[in-house]
Amino acid sequence: MDRLELLILSQDPSLVGLIRAALQDLPVAGSYSGTGSTRVFEVLGSRHFDGVILDCNDLACALEILMRIRRGPSNQQTPVIAIVKAATDMRPIQDSGANFNVCKPLSTATIKAHLNKAFDAMQREHCRYFRYAVSLELFVGTDKEGLTSARLINVSAEGLAVLLRRFTKPAGAVSLRFDLPSIEPYRIEAKGEVAWADAEGRVGIKLSHMPEEARRKYAEWLEVLHAQHEFRRLTEEASQCNL
Repeated sequence: MDRLELLILSQDPSLVGLIRAALQDLPVAGSYSGTGSTRVFEVLGSRHFDGVILDCNDLACALEILMRIRRGPSNQQTPVIAIVKAATDMRPIQDSGANFNVCKPLSTATIKAHLNKAFDAMQREHCRYFRYAVSLELFVGTDKEGLTSARLINVSAEGLAVLLRRFTKPAGAVSLRFDLPSIEPYRIEAKGEVAWADAEGRVGIKLSHMPEEARRKYAEWLEVLHAQHEFRRLTEEASQCNL
């Protein structure tokens, strides 16, 4: 599995050091940012993380960050490990969206134990958000313009990206139709919402509705893509070890 991306939000260098030491034996890459900077909100709003460790030494600041995480576009479901300075802070932090709480003082062993508890949730978030590269014919359109031919370029559990064959920037609700690759192809018909579009004709679409049977087939296809991705990764790692 690819390394998970964990955001560490703290202004305490000693705490950050403990967390980094705890991460050494886990397939997790940690990124650090101080909680006092407006840059934190820019990062949380523009980039997805598989997990967040939030130092809640400043309770008001921590509550604001949690609100931004849960209302933002990129990390609404990201597991958050909150580190509080007193047990009385746990309830407001939990009510604001923290998934795991741990009280100071801490040790590397304590942090590692809580990371292990959160690891399955971070793995699920990674798989939910991870984009698998594909290349499939697809039809996408709006109620006004009807369906037009496009190319499906990546997929995830929550959405997909397409490359339009003619220059246009759709907005709002769109219809999708494509066939899952198989000996017996299965046709997917779904609805989505345009999340972004660029000048090159690429469009990101968040899935909003898919019939139950189609959702099951789509999930099975993602499992196949994940297995193929892992096989390629392990093969590449083995080749590098043999150099």
